[in-house]
Amino acid sequence: MSSIKRHLGILFAGLILSSCMTTQSVPIEQMEPGKVLLPSTIRKVALISRNFKFSVDTLAGYLNLDFHLKKGMKKDNLLIDSIAVTKSMENLRKELLESGRFNEVFVYPYSAIKPHIGEKDLPLTSSFIQSVCAESETNAVISLEMLSFFYSRRSGSAGSEINPEANVKVTAIWSVYSPQNNGPIDRYTCSEVVRWNENLNNGNPKLILPGRIEAIANACGVAAKNYSKRIVPNWTESSRLLITLDHQEFEKAMALAMKDRWKEAARIWEKYTKSSHTRVAGVAALNYAVAMEMLGDTSKAAFWSEQSLKLLKNGEKGKIAKEYAAILYQRKLKTESLNLLLNVNHP
Repeated sequence: MSSIKRHLGILFAGLILSSCMTTQSVPIEQMEPGKVLLPSTIRKVALISRNFKFSVDTLAGYLNLDFHLKKGMKKDNLLIDSIAVTKSMENLRKELLESGRFNEVFVYPYSAIKPHIGEKDLPLTSSFIQSVCAESETNAVISLEMLSFFYSRRSGSAGSEINPEANVKVTAIWSVYSPQNNGPIDRYTCSEVVRWNENLNNGNPKLILPGRIEAIANACGVAAKNYSKRIVPNWTESSRLLITLDHQEFEKAMALAMKDRWKEAARIWEKYTKSSHTRVAGVAALNYAVAMEMLGDTSKAAFWSEQSLKLLKNGEKGKIAKEYAAILYQRKLKTESLNLLLNVNHP
């Protein structure tokens, strides 16, 4: 027994004396509340389009074909706005409901407000919002204040440096209103380009570029889906730091973690949390906390993060331990907020 203890003492001393410390960032997905924090009591919302366009938006009825500006067909121009708005509303409604954040989403038809043009879009009045909420039996209104789009397509040719591509630039202004507020709670302008080209064709040698109406409808749907992330909780990718000491066991645990074999890595780190050497135990506790978070046990992660803070008080390791403790605390607060938003009750 004494020889074993002596052997372990030499092992841990080697770890302590080693100056080699490396860190490894590992990705983690976590749910974040939307950026627009509506009260959790708002469970029903109405979607409505203002059907407004700025007077400077003179390209609404045009498209770009092989670098030539052309006017769209009259029948297409008459339909395209309603199709774009309808697709935007359909996709937004789908995302809001699937998130679990709202119980009901009422969508007003495209014809609810007559299309109009102006130099400036004024916010919807409080009395109008109150009437919409009363009529639709909702608690808030999400308004598509303005929607603009422009379609471009180039066909390309054999031996040419110009590859075939279609794209749509979508610009939209969204506002969120509540009957209790004068003016919008949130106003957000989003602009993005949706593309179809060889790089996005999944290896299919025959690229079929969508026509103008199809492309605009799809692009507006994508833009609305992306906007929904501002309103509802969504999954985002973050990262965590692990520390490796210059020792075979720690390197083995790190290799296992890089392969998402967190249970096996955790068993190694847990063993070294019992070390009599402060830095070894502190590093093991920190890594074990990260492993517990990866495995979904945030309570254990918080406990072992606390232990690492007690052991790693100074230096770079101490800084990493403090930063991780702050991350876990913020995650706890966000989880409490998410539980309210998503009506999650814990015993």
